[in-house]
Amino acid sequence: MMAAVFALLFTVAGSGCARQEIRTDNATENEIAGTYSLIVCSDWYGSDLVTVAVLSKEDAPYALVPYGPDFNCSITKHQAAKDALAEAAGIIRRNPDVAGTQLGRITDISGKVLGYEVRPVYRAFRYGSPDIFETFYWRENDKVFFKIWFLPREER
Repeated sequence: MMAAVFALLFTVAGSGCARQEIRTDNATENEIAGTYSLIVCSDWYGSDLVTVAVLSKEDAPYALVPYGPDFNCSITKHQAAKDALAEAAGIIRRNPDVAGTQLGRITDISGKVLGYEVRPVYRAFRYGSPDIFETFYWRENDKVFFKIWFLPREER
C-alpha cells in the first residue's frame, strides 16, 4: 500500500518536471547520419548487465552526459555514425546473454534528435525478461543527463 502511495506521489510530483522534455522512441540504423560522441557506460570489459551505449549527436542543441562516476563510462568523440553504431553494437554483444540490440532515438520536446541509444536485449530465459534496466534522461540547462538502473523486479 505504501509503495502505491509513493508511486502516485512521484508521478504527480514529476508530471511538471523537466524530465518530461526528453523522450526515446524506436529507431532504425538507416536514419543515423552525421558525427557522434560514443558514450559507453559499463564495467571495464563490457560484459556488465547494465551496459548501454549512447551516441550523442555532436551538432545537437544539448550534449548527452552520463550521470555517475567517470570510471564507469568512456567517451570517444568525433565518430562517423556507422563507426559509432558498429562499435556500440560490438560492445553490447560482448555479454554472452545478449540476444540482440535495440536502437532508440533520443529527442527533445520539439522533436530535435539529440542522439541514439543502443541497449542490449537479453535472453528472456536467463533473466525472466529481455529488458532488465531503464535509462532515464533529463535536461538541465544546456545538457541532457542520463542514468541507468535495474528495473525493481530485476534488482532482486
